[in-house]
Amino acid sequence: MNAMEYVELSGVPESRWPIFREWFSWYNQRGMVGVAKDGDEIVGVAIARVINGSEEPTHYLHRPEGDTAFVDLTVTSTDGRSTARSRRAMQCLLTILWDRFGPRRSLIFNRNGVQKKYDYMKFMQKALA
Repeated sequence: MNAMEYVELSGVPESRWPIFREWFSWYNQRGMVGVAKDGDEIVGVAIARVINGSEEPTHYLHRPEGDTAFVDLTVTSTDGRSTARSRRAMQCLLTILWDRFGPRRSLIFNRNGVQKKYDYMKFMQKALA
C-alpha cells in the first residue's frame, strides 16, 4: 500500500473528491506529503505546505518563505480511532513537518473544513515532548 491508497482506505472526505488523486499527486511531487511508518507499514500520512498567514490557503498555493505551516490533511489511522500507535504516528508526522519546513510563526490544521490555528513553537514543544 502506498500513501495515496492509505488515505483512500481511511475514507476521509478528501479521498472521495473527484480530483483526489491529482490533488494528492501535486503535493507529493513537491515533497509536501509526509509518511509515518512502523517498519514497512504506513501508519500515517499528512499533506502540508507553507503560506503567508494573512492569505487564504487556496489549493496549490505554496510560499516557501511564508510564516505559516498549513496542514491540509492528516490521517493516522484507517478506522478513525485514536490509539497509542496513531498518536506516535502524529508525532512522527510533526517531526517530518519540522524537518521539511523548519520553524514558522503559526501552524494551521484543516480539520473537516475547519481551520484551527496555533502558535507554531508552543504547539511543537507540547506535541513533541
